[in-house]
Amino acid sequence: MPTQQERRDSERVPCRRAYPYGLTKSVDNSTVEFSEGLGHAINSSVGGMLLLLPEEVDQRQVFEILVPSEARKEQTTKLVEVCWTRLIPVSGSVKMYLAGTRFLFELPAPGQLPQTR
Repeated sequence: MPTQQERRDSERVPCRRAYPYGLTKSVDNSTVEFSEGLGHAINSSVGGMLLLLPEEVDQRQVFEILVPSEARKEQTTKLVEVCWTRLIPVSGSVKMYLAGTRFLFELPAPGQLPQTR
């Protein structure tokens, strides 16, 4: 079985920063619930992040996260997929969740959308 580092494409770098996120969850066949919050990054790499989240996410769930752009002076929206998740009980009524995510792609900034003719 491969070790943790062998499964990763690149080295993880510790980081302690809060990132705004938005996710949707199906409530039933006709209703979707949208929520926003702050995810706290534990570490990151070129391919993904380890996040501490205040709400439960499912494996393979996709959601948006705002991250600073290295090329531009603003935040960019990236789609991430949850690879794994672990419950972290904080107290009797408070729970947090670790989520290992991978970056799927970066959404274009509003001014960078292709023009249709």
